[in-house]
Amino acid sequence: MLPDSKQDYPKTSEAKQQVKAEEQIDKLNKIGIALSSEQNLNKLLEVIVAEARSFTHADGGSIYIIEDGRLNFVVAQTESLQRRGGNKEPFKSVYLPLTTESIAGYVATTGELLNLADVYRVRPTVEYRVNKRFDIQNNYRSKSMLVVPMKDAEGNTTGVLQLINSTDANGKVVPFCPEHESLILSLASQAAVAIQNVRLIEEIKNLFKSLVRYSVKAIDARSPHTAGHSGRVAMYAVRIADAINRETSGRFADVGFTPPEIEELRMAGWLHDIGKIGVSERVLEKEAKLTDDQLNCIRERFESIKRAMENEFLESQIECLLENNKRLGHIERYRQASRSRTSEVDRDFEFLKRINVPGYLTKKDRARLKSIAEKTYRSIKGETCYFLLPEEYEHLAVVKGNLTKAEYVEVQGHVAHTLDILEKIPFTRDLANIPAHAAGHHEYLDGSGYPRGLHGDEISIQSRILCVADIYDALSSPDRPYKQPMSTTEALVVLDKEVAAGKIDSDIVRVFIENKLYQATRCEDDD
Repeated sequence: MLPDSKQDYPKTSEAKQQVKAEEQIDKLNKIGIALSSEQNLNKLLEVIVAEARSFTHADGGSIYIIEDGRLNFVVAQTESLQRRGGNKEPFKSVYLPLTTESIAGYVATTGELLNLADVYRVRPTVEYRVNKRFDIQNNYRSKSMLVVPMKDAEGNTTGVLQLINSTDANGKVVPFCPEHESLILSLASQAAVAIQNVRLIEEIKNLFKSLVRYSVKAIDARSPHTAGHSGRVAMYAVRIADAINRETSGRFADVGFTPPEIEELRMAGWLHDIGKIGVSERVLEKEAKLTDDQLNCIRERFESIKRAMENEFLESQIECLLENNKRLGHIERYRQASRSRTSEVDRDFEFLKRINVPGYLTKKDRARLKSIAEKTYRSIKGETCYFLLPEEYEHLAVVKGNLTKAEYVEVQGHVAHTLDILEKIPFTRDLANIPAHAAGHHEYLDGSGYPRGLHGDEISIQSRILCVADIYDALSSPDRPYKQPMSTTEALVVLDKEVAAGKIDSDIVRVFIENKLYQATRCEDDD
């Protein structure tokens, strides 16, 4: 009878080894994929040691990284010690000399692999010696050891992977199999490339962050009155996000920001006002309704008006004298009228100085300003002119603050500039929402914000957070040219009023106030 073609036959020793080799290669490939996807360096190093120990059934393992001509002992794992309560002494990253005196230093220096059956019994003729300090402190016995160099794509040794005490099926310490050597060398090379990539990515991220921060600081520095604002908004925003992560009840119980999302929010805070680069310094630096030059022009004009009034009185006096004293009684009346008119001009100018500061212009003051602006005088050329020019009146007639409608529109335009600038930056995927979050910091829930007039859920929670952070810092900042800073209490009252008006998120304001996040007076992002 012919055997069934589908029947499984016992595999030969060679076939078993082939299958085992294929399984190991497959596992090595999967580890390589896992290593390439991990971007946290500390986690990556732990994964490397854990996978290497798994391959070789090693009880312990560690990694040394070459940094500035030294070996940085960065990871240590010992399974048996963990099972019996951990090391007596917590692991701390330490630096070791990059010399051939230590086992790790020898491998790092020479690039050679070491497979030692018993590290306590190495030949006396070798350069390296085992350091027994760890064993003594933790009542441990290091015996078999496999130490391999970690080499990058260019063949440069960047670190050392050290495995300790391979065990058999019964848990007995045995030497590391020679077949493990090539596998661990391959894993170490993959690890070296993965570490290099993670470091490169981290360097690029740090470079980008530095460029962003210093660019924003340079823009903020255009006006000493806004310097530091962007950093403080970023700080408050991150504090709010962290506090939301701690919420265990209510609307935010199921809301959580991942570390990348918090970093994205931080960057959006830094960049939220970058569009102010498109706003003129004249508007950014505006401390009063009129510039000093404009106010001086009015002062000189009013002095000219007074001189014209005095000249008019002198002419009347001469006219009286020429009429043979027939109208001498009128001279005193002319003198009093002239003094009254010039005094009124002085009072008008003092009034203009008073209302030139930012603030609220009352209905009574608006009426008086209109009256002054419509007064006329005769110029040297004999032309009838108004006391104030149209532009001067427009600036002085601002009811609230110190910006005219046109200037306010220019300032509002900074958000559109922000969006335009940020949308042109090729952000990485984890930072892709920065333009939308940053450009939404002036949007209000009731649709009264700008630039797009978004309503309610159309505004992301990140933009709502930035809105609260921006408002609070603008209210409490001591360096704004157009207003005195509010106290913390006053600023928080304004936030509550904005909530009552349906403009900003009530839960975000609650988190901000309940956690006293406003107490952060120092910009942590300046570190």
